[in-house]
Amino acid sequence: MDNFEDIFKSIPSNITTKDQKEHILNILDEFIQQTYKAEKEFNDLKEVFSLVLESIPNPIWVINDDNSYFYYNSYAKKIDDILKIYPQESNECEILFDKEYYLMQRSKKNNKTLITATNITNEKRKERLASMGQVSAHLAHEIRNPIGAIALMLSSLSKNIDSKHSIYILEMKKALWRVERLINTTLLFCKGVKAASLRHNSSIIKSSIEDSIAYFEYSKNIDFIYDIQEKSILCDLELLELLLQNLISNAIDAIEEHEGVDQGIIKIEFFIKENYQILKIYDNGVLAGDIDNLFEAFKTTKIKGNGLGLAFCKQIAEAHNGSISYNDIGDKYFIVSLGL
Repeated sequence: MDNFEDIFKSIPSNITTKDQKEHILNILDEFIQQTYKAEKEFNDLKEVFSLVLESIPNPIWVINDDNSYFYYNSYAKKIDDILKIYPQESNECEILFDKEYYLMQRSKKNNKTLITATNITNEKRKERLASMGQVSAHLAHEIRNPIGAIALMLSSLSKNIDSKHSIYILEMKKALWRVERLINTTLLFCKGVKAASLRHNSSIIKSSIEDSIAYFEYSKNIDFIYDIQEKSILCDLELLELLLQNLISNAIDAIEEHEGVDQGIIKIEFFIKENYQILKIYDNGVLAGDIDNLFEAFKTTKIKGNGLGLAFCKQIAEAHNGSISYNDIGDKYFIVSLGL
């Protein structure tokens, strides 16, 4: 028999004989068998349906007319509260939820509503960086011209000023150096960092830090300790200098902000381990805040700073086929690995 309706039509209205009873039992048995078969096919189909939806790396909800869930995948479960802020009247919109951007889309078929959420955080970030890159390039061009003129005038002025007032010239030079470093960091970060690595003596690490220390401002006594293996280092020298400047600046700020520290310590280590060149920068300043977003651009808990320094350091490390991480258990330090 082809279907359940045919099965029941075949049952006689009056059952009187044994053969009729057996016939009915056979019909009911077939009905049960087909029911089991249909249920199995439905469960198999449901399982395939679930596997397909779980394989899609986006949150998906299927909602009944009474707002109960017909289905949702594991990705949807993680951000289920986003539906509370998704406007009912909107079929498509962007929503910021839990520090991530999502493109929400809704469609309806019969008595079911399908809702999907696509994480577009990276796309939004690229858009912001592209816009910022255009603005930064324009500002850099406009700022560098007067900076160059000021630097030239300061150089001339320093030759004709008495030693009592030379400290003012030095402070202005420090300020110009910091502006130039900020411009370089912003431009390189927006364009994307690419490393042109060459071999250098590892002594450049110490000399680069000592050159930049003269331009940093800090009020506390700070001891700079170096433990640098006599090795060659494979790196893009300009990028390495910017990385060191940002990490040393971060360490100095941490010491300055620590009210319980009068004597600052910054220790710089360099060594080779397996297939990586390791830089380790230790300081005894305050612990970093907001660890989850430590290397995210424009997110900073510092009183001063633009939130680009550590994000830029991450870019530099990754451009050298390496990584950067932060440790605050026991000793506090940043560790940077650069690929060989």
